[in-house]
Amino acid sequence: MSLRLIPDFKKEGNSNILNLIGSVARKHDVDCMNITGFCKTTGETPVYVFVSGNEVVILMIDWRPVPEEEIADEEEYFGNPPTYFSGKNKRDSPVWRLSEFSRLYQRVMADANVRLTYVWGVLITNSTFINYDDMTFFWDMMGVSVFHGYGKGSIPFVHYSYKYHSTALAQYKAFRLWCERQGDLPRDPYAFEGIDADYDEMEFGLDKDDNDIDIQSFVDDDDFLNDLDEFADDDEDEDMEDDEEDTDIDLPHFPSGTMRLGQNKTINVEILKPLPSPREELEKMVGCQNIKTQISDLIELTKYNKWMVDHYPKWKQHHVSLHAIFLGRPGTGKTTVCKIYGGLLKEAGVLSKGHVVVCNRATFLGSNWGDEENAIRQVLKKARGGVLMIDEAYLLNSNHPNDPGKLILPQFMDILSNEEKRDVAIVLCGYKEPMQKLLDLNPGLASRFPNHFEFKDFSIQELMEITYRRLSEYGYHFTKAGLKKYKAVLAEAYKVRNPNNWGNARFVANLLENIYLFHAKRCMRSKNNDDTKAFFNITPADIQPIEVPCEKKRIGF
Repeated sequence: MSLRLIPDFKKEGNSNILNLIGSVARKHDVDCMNITGFCKTTGETPVYVFVSGNEVVILMIDWRPVPEEEIADEEEYFGNPPTYFSGKNKRDSPVWRLSEFSRLYQRVMADANVRLTYVWGVLITNSTFINYDDMTFFWDMMGVSVFHGYGKGSIPFVHYSYKYHSTALAQYKAFRLWCERQGDLPRDPYAFEGIDADYDEMEFGLDKDDNDIDIQSFVDDDDFLNDLDEFADDDEDEDMEDDEEDTDIDLPHFPSGTMRLGQNKTINVEILKPLPSPREELEKMVGCQNIKTQISDLIELTKYNKWMVDHYPKWKQHHVSLHAIFLGRPGTGKTTVCKIYGGLLKEAGVLSKGHVVVCNRATFLGSNWGDEENAIRQVLKKARGGVLMIDEAYLLNSNHPNDPGKLILPQFMDILSNEEKRDVAIVLCGYKEPMQKLLDLNPGLASRFPNHFEFKDFSIQELMEITYRRLSEYGYHFTKAGLKKYKAVLAEAYKVRNPNNWGNARFVANLLENIYLFHAKRCMRSKNNDDTKAFFNITPADIQPIEVPCEKKRIGF
């Protein structure tokens, strides 16, 4: 069965969602139902249901009188709804409300024997969620796409349909009947034009063809309720016939991370799926301005090449190599940028999947002669369509003449010389100095990997920004004294660090994990468990230093 509606909403970027709603509403096979005020679950929050066959997208518009920056949280506490925090204010999670309504809608349709195949939620809000990047995974698990930050202007007005196809009409009648039986008194679905003055006039909907069913002729027709099952059954047959004519959407298949070398050795590599909005992720990264500029320039040249070839097939392309070298210490963002890089190349149309396969020296070395070639072949197969990231690549070039690792890079270079194997980008990662020695010893590598990206250590200010972002994932805040102590601990660690193995963002993550442990112990031992706000305050007692690898001083002459 093919998907016609949901993938458009799931892949759309934050800035284009309003245009997408308009284009979806113009599709002949999509109906838009306005069910605002139908039930107590959503109240007067604007809710619209887009229906295409048995596929449903539920749109909720969360528009606050004064938009705020909020910290999102989707964990229920003691049976209470998840809470969003903004300064001194808090409220129930709008994503949770939409998810609950989506489940309710599906139960109602199931009870009415109206078949639904796929249901997805879409939330548009004028609030801005500080921890948006960290919450997208949880929202995906809840079946909701969130588009935030529409703080300017009045609430967008969605023009819903007046004539429905039979599937949408069956859903409308079933849900309206359920609401009436629950004692909820739905407002007149045609009474919303009176508030047009408070809305932006955005033409998001069009009437369907004249031969479609006019909903107004059925609103007061009680006989229709007896025919509801018949409508659902007939429409199910029609949809199945339509689906046979459609072609399935090409959803990429990502490989497993398991490789077998010989009979007894199994190796696991990490497979990172592409980010849904790589451009936004790149812009939101702390620091790394030089990286952002270099990657943007490379992607623009790649897009230009593709556009010119599409429009002028005989045009000679500029040579653009996708392969790159990432130079930097641990914790400077190399893996994150690899994911962004793969996603951007997929958006540009030069990679088919955009995922990342992470490997290192141990990935390629087996116990038998010839395992290296077998490992390379398997790794490249898994990386086809995405990015192959080789961490600490300089370890593949030891000084020992019989080291089997010395065979890996020459074989990669032979493969890279074949222009038919272009649906992959290879990224070599490692410390700057040993990576430079690797390039000096292998002059051919420099020409195969012309794109060099240097990841610099984070400054104290950037590490503090990373700290705030990580704390916001849990809704934590420093007390005044707690912030003072944290800054002192971080500054001392930064002062005595060994530049060669300083962990950067990884050190911050480890320090915070230690803080969370002490924080949890303190809260559980506290006698004032009724003060829930205290559970989100990080105090000096929670902040304990952790070990910092220091630079060893030389002794003697």
